[in-house]
Amino acid sequence: MPQYLQNWSELNTDERLQTLLRIDSSLPSEEIEQLLRTAQDTQNDDILRIEIWKVLGLYSDEQYKSTIRKAVHEHWQHEQDEEYVQIAMLEALSALGAEQNDIQLASSIAQQDEYILVRSAAFALLRHHRHISHAKQALEQLQNDPDFGQSATQALQEQ
Repeated sequence: MPQYLQNWSELNTDERLQTLLRIDSSLPSEEIEQLLRTAQDTQNDDILRIEIWKVLGLYSDEQYKSTIRKAVHEHWQHEQDEEYVQIAMLEALSALGAEQNDIQLASSIAQQDEYILVRSAAFALLRHHRHISHAKQALEQLQNDPDFGQSATQALQEQ
């Protein structure tokens, strides 16, 4: 397995972004932990953090998915992030294959008075995983939502 993050701590933001672009396969646990630490550090550049969440969603082995999910949920509860970082976190959950607690988080976000793009990312997760009973229930609850009602109804009919 390649070591993508050699000298990660010594790299500047642009070099880190270039490193992330070279990742094309699963990451070892120590690199996942390094990326999680970087993604959760709000002092890091938002663009870097967004790209890290994308990589974590796409290139994480099954054995690390629960660790990443847990990190997303814990971070979401304790930090108020830039909206585009939040969107990337939701997209990572969707790419990992959403589970019940991910669907609950997305459902809660979609029904809150959040920034519409964050709500849309939460809705996209629900729609993508509509075959899961909790996602279906969330979509049913959203049928009367002024922003997502029509799309929720359509998603339910597509099953």
